[in-house]
Amino acid sequence: MGGMAMMIIGAILSLMMAFYFLPEIFGEGNLVSRWWWEIVLNLQILSLAFMWFCHHNRILYATGWWRFRAILHFGTGVVSVSYPIGIMLISAYLDWFRETPAVAEVYGLVIGCIALWAIGNFVVPVIAWLMVKTEAGQDKAASPTAFRPRIWILTFWPTLLALLLALVIKYTGSVGLGTLLPVLLYLQGALPYFRKARHASPRDSDI
Repeated sequence: MGGMAMMIIGAILSLMMAFYFLPEIFGEGNLVSRWWWEIVLNLQILSLAFMWFCHHNRILYATGWWRFRAILHFGTGVVSVSYPIGIMLISAYLDWFRETPAVAEVYGLVIGCIALWAIGNFVVPVIAWLMVKTEAGQDKAASPTAFRPRIWILTFWPTLLALLLALVIKYTGSVGLGTLLPVLLYLQGALPYFRKARHASPRDSDI
């Protein structure tokens, strides 16, 4: 459920970028149309519900630092799937629904979103590991920062593809390729959920 929520939001953000940067393909006015935001808000609610069911039991049955860690992961997931509503509120505040934002403003918003994404996907896991390593035992909690090339590639291949794509965009000027970035970045966030689903805890099996 957590992975599905991430992929739904990644697809929404990719479509938003496509509507803005490729109006000759998708038409103008989609970003401010009522039908689009009704779809987005309904999918937003669905994604938040997925996050709740995904994390609820892990918080309920955990204790000590493990519970705080579960709450931290839940909070990170909720923030991650709340980007569309956040963008809508920023757009309303800056009056972007009546006046199309400048490209520089959109790039600033994108950079801010990527910065928050980086904190959630890289900084928060390290903090969570530091919190529980003493309870889990150093031998059972391998450092997430240890350099193991094969594991790093298997773990972060969506991010590596996104970085490669960003370089291609920079040197070719192909803005259309940028619409794939949100999907890749959110796939990075979804992978831990999909991996966990393969060996889920018994406390996750009653939903």
